[in-house]
Amino acid sequence: MIQVYPEKYEQLELSVDEKSFLRTIERAFVEEKMAYYVLHINPRKKDAGDGKPELFNLLLVSKGILLFRFIEAQDLAVQMTIKVLSNPSIYEVLKNDIVKRLEESRYLTDKSSKLRFSLNICFVFPKADEHQVTLNLDENERQFCKEHVLFKDTITQIRKEGATSLKRYLSNADELKEEQVNNIFQRLCPEITIPRKVVLDETETVLGNDGNLNSADRAVQSYRLDSKQIDIVNRITKGNQLILACAGSGKSVLLISKCFKLASLNPSEEFLITCYNRNLNNYYTWAIAQAGFTDRNVRCSTFFSLCKSLLESNGIPVPSSYYYDKNDSYDKLFEAANNALVQGRIKERFYGIFIDEVQIFKPEWYRFCFNLLKSKKDEEHFFVIAGDKSQDVKNNIKHGKAPWQGGGDAYPEYRGKTLTIEINYRNSKPINDAIDRFVSAAKTLGSTLGIDFSEDPELFLRGTAYRPGNAPTLVELSEYSNIGEATAIGDAVKNLIEKKGLSEVDIAIILFNECAKYTTKGWKTHYYRLRPYIIQYFQANGWEPPAFLYQGYSNGITYGSRRGVTVASIEGSLGLDFRAVVLAGLRPLGTHENVRTLEDFELAPKEQLPDKLDAFKKNINLIYTGCTRAKDELTIILSAPKGESIYLDLLRQSIPEVKNHDNI
Repeated sequence: MIQVYPEKYEQLELSVDEKSFLRTIERAFVEEKMAYYVLHINPRKKDAGDGKPELFNLLLVSKGILLFRFIEAQDLAVQMTIKVLSNPSIYEVLKNDIVKRLEESRYLTDKSSKLRFSLNICFVFPKADEHQVTLNLDENERQFCKEHVLFKDTITQIRKEGATSLKRYLSNADELKEEQVNNIFQRLCPEITIPRKVVLDETETVLGNDGNLNSADRAVQSYRLDSKQIDIVNRITKGNQLILACAGSGKSVLLISKCFKLASLNPSEEFLITCYNRNLNNYYTWAIAQAGFTDRNVRCSTFFSLCKSLLESNGIPVPSSYYYDKNDSYDKLFEAANNALVQGRIKERFYGIFIDEVQIFKPEWYRFCFNLLKSKKDEEHFFVIAGDKSQDVKNNIKHGKAPWQGGGDAYPEYRGKTLTIEINYRNSKPINDAIDRFVSAAKTLGSTLGIDFSEDPELFLRGTAYRPGNAPTLVELSEYSNIGEATAIGDAVKNLIEKKGLSEVDIAIILFNECAKYTTKGWKTHYYRLRPYIIQYFQANGWEPPAFLYQGYSNGITYGSRRGVTVASIEGSLGLDFRAVVLAGLRPLGTHENVRTLEDFELAPKEQLPDKLDAFKKNINLIYTGCTRAKDELTIILSAPKGESIYLDLLRQSIPEVKNHDNI
């Protein structure tokens, strides 16, 4: 049975003829084992004139792919249009542009780097009969019609004969395989796919035709959004929208997919994606390149990089402290950009703005982004934000009030415009269940301390997970030292590679802290420092050097360029996910704020208690964020014995499988 994307297409401006043709396609391919029909895509990201996009409908079957462009011309206009289209300089450029996009995927090409399957582009004239048009065309133009044009009577023939009459527009070539489908979509309609980086080893091939591979070989695999997600992406309404859901629900996926869809439909307008996290921005930048939007109309940057670039592009000096004094440089940078915007010295404006992980934005940053819109009128902009209050790792949500709340009449109100997602696409069911238990235990402990989590129903939203998998594992250290914890981390990675069969690029070591100038009693070394010992372990095992996505340590490594195991802070992992996560570096958690044990709360002076309770919530958010990065495997290194950290004790309470380091 044919699959139509989106299933709910009321939001698309389909003509009557397109709707009729869709029904014809559905009937013709009802018995087909593999058939997909994707509505209103813009594979070249082109403007067709008058600000309208160059839209096609895509039919994908085992014999190949057909792209249909509907043209509502009649009478003499049909002949004139065909004369233009049949010019090789027009049609061949169009086809070559699309073929080139597809040939960039190694999954879709043969040994000579040519497409494995047949492709044709057809123009549909639903109001014109073939015999009336072709009489006044020359031989080459009539041949073009035979190969690339569908007329009113052609569509009638399809209704009678079914799929056979359409398949004649495809030449003989290799049959498309199901595993190629997502990669075709990723190239031609990236708004319905998620690209992932994979590393191939010498035993792997891409459809058996890659030749000799080594561990440095990389490819991009694409995963399709499900029908519900695709429908959400296509539920495009102008104005303001908040996507609010738990970690793993696909907020970031929906955000960038909506951006891609809108950028395709509005190729002459400018769109901005921004976030706080540099690593998430690197993923977005890579995904934008994979989707073919680089140097087109989608711009992506971290919030502070945005501030800096806006100052530079308008000839406004960047505060010198930004380059020399990192302690307060970001505040000064924002202040300079905001003042320039208020004064009208920043000229850039955007038709659509998308903010990810908005919960860690300060309210004034959020308002700054809104003021970069080309128009504040709901019917003249798209302003989409995505967040999860439970991942407020910067503790910017005070008294339950998020950055997007309480801005006044000049800023958006999301009542009735909030999209809540109740499915967890990322975490396996055992991992999701363990996180649920952790959240429940944290809420219970919080209530004994005086925190009423129920006051904010948007905090710790949970989704239902369905994928099977392994339960998370806790590892108790056998030696409380820098080398002891680094060795436990390395052994956990080794177990994932050698016993679980994961590649290095599938794994992330996520640390609360990789170094600290303080430790607690019982730690064998005065300073807390994991990085050099992790590197040492990797060198001893002959692995790729770990990809430290830490500020100051990355050496230019990004999501798209990494080979080995990723090492990131909890904050730096926001928005990312990995097949396996080793969560560690938890020893210093709560030490700085002196909120490590119950005694720290019980003996705290009354005036200090509100800050300590805020710190407790932030630390719970940090553990929650770290755990939710894991898709299939989660290992947590416990670097303090029972009774010395309320946070690690909550994990012990929530996850039954505990191993001593010696038994990993």
